[in-house]
Amino acid sequence: MSRLSHYQSTLKKWGLQENPFRATPPDDPQKLAQIFYGRDSALEVAIPALYEGRNILVRGAWGIGKTALILNLIYQLQQEVAELDEKMLVLYLSSIPGESPTEFYRALLLAVADSLADTDEEAQDIANTVLGFSVQRTKTTTDGQVKLGLVSFGIKQESPSNQLTPTTNAEPYPLLIRLLNQAEEIYPRIVIAIDDFDKKDPIVVQSILEGSLDLFRMGKHRGFIMTGRGFTDLQEATLKALGIFSEDIPLEPMSQDALRQIAINYLNSARKSQRSDPHPFKEEVIKLITGYAQGVPRQFNTICEKVLRKAASAGYEIIDETAFGSIWQTLQQEFTYSLSPQLRHLLYVAYQAGGISEDISDQDLDKLDAVTFVALLPQLKSMEEQGLLIRQEDESGFRFFPSQLFQPELRPESKSE
Repeated sequence: MSRLSHYQSTLKKWGLQENPFRATPPDDPQKLAQIFYGRDSALEVAIPALYEGRNILVRGAWGIGKTALILNLIYQLQQEVAELDEKMLVLYLSSIPGESPTEFYRALLLAVADSLADTDEEAQDIANTVLGFSVQRTKTTTDGQVKLGLVSFGIKQESPSNQLTPTTNAEPYPLLIRLLNQAEEIYPRIVIAIDDFDKKDPIVVQSILEGSLDLFRMGKHRGFIMTGRGFTDLQEATLKALGIFSEDIPLEPMSQDALRQIAINYLNSARKSQRSDPHPFKEEVIKLITGYAQGVPRQFNTICEKVLRKAASAGYEIIDETAFGSIWQTLQQEFTYSLSPQLRHLLYVAYQAGGISEDISDQDLDKLDAVTFVALLPQLKSMEEQGLLIRQEDESGFRFFPSQLFQPELRPESKSE
């Protein structure tokens, strides 16, 4: 029997059609709705606020579930508005390129124009002539009179189809405002979800918000929801003074019970017969994994995916503590040895220090060849996005902890403790 046949045979024995776990949530809102769990209080606040045209900021650490929340929220909003038989345009934008307000406005202009191109001649013209970006449609659905479009952005190399069109070089912001006003004549309610906004430099974000009051405040029933994090005290004060966001929703680490239910939902998405337990994982193993995930859904899904794959490849009847212990040690070794000595060293220092934060000692800074915590911050954020560090916040600030996949015993010998 081949490796793949053996692997598939074990999954089938467990009642699974595939390994359902993924680090990131599915971009199909219907599939996500099967998996999504928790965050009920956030949905209770956000759905009516967006319906009324309010703006919402969703904040939280990397991997905490901001994308899952936004995708599930706009899907539920689409369903509920359709029940009211009202017209609404809902756009979800991800991976907006560029680091300037102009590039942001141009991408947003392209997405709005593309959504209206079938019915509006000017919108079609703009969609054909905006330079630099191309829209990649992930999914577009219409439920009743509600149109839901999911788009991301690529780089467009070709020349515009109409070289004489003024939108080729025109300032995008006034065009964007005009097109949104036209869109409101077709769709009395508009919701635009902007994901990955938190990955942009906070100074760029502040510049966009300060220069976009018409965009965020003037539409009567035009609501924005976007992700954010890591603002300084001054930027926080600026945001509040601008009065752009009516709701600021922080996402906290998830409880062990919530993560357990997410595991069951993922498994049920790959089962022909639904179950109320996390089989083939034993309950004590799920409890261990939820602990190792430190409340972060993406870390939890990553561990579940890797453990399930190794267990299926090994042909285990069930994933109990004995099986998990063997698999977990192997995973830690593979994860740790895949890192460069520099990254392993930083993780080891973070492990010994009980996390890295603004109160890092001079001794630990010396070990990392850094002068200040601020100098370390770009690397820490990059490692967070890679899942190497997990950021946790409390009243005193935030602290970066090593992923539990890191095995400190395997630190690079060339670095001193």
